[in-house]
Amino acid sequence: MQEKRYFTLEEANQCIPELVDEISLLRAIRAQLAGLHAEITPLLEVVSSNGGSKHTPALLNATERFQEILDRIEARGCHLKGLDPGLVDFPHLRDGKEVYLCWRMGEKKVRYWHEIEDGFEGRQSL
Repeated sequence: MQEKRYFTLEEANQCIPELVDEISLLRAIRAQLAGLHAEITPLLEVVSSNGGSKHTPALLNATERFQEILDRIEARGCHLKGLDPGLVDFPHLRDGKEVYLCWRMGEKKVRYWHEIEDGFEGRQSL
């Protein structure tokens, strides 16, 4: 288990370009997985014991790629709270207390923070 990381505001803001790319990619993979699921489900109901379908490799590849991106975000110390609206929290020490810096897709930089228990609804301006 890795040591807990606390972000400065500058460090959190430096993560944003990569997070924009990663969240966009996660959304695209999610759409691909949804499409594959819609195609595979009827096939599996008809031929459940034929050893898979031509879509199985694509499904496995997309699932692996999705997990790799999630793992990379987590390894950086960021907390992805949801793909829609693309919400990320960064552990931060504010006056010696652990809180989250809060950012979501579409925002140019981190401008909010919240208590850990409060979540997005408790966001306050920095």
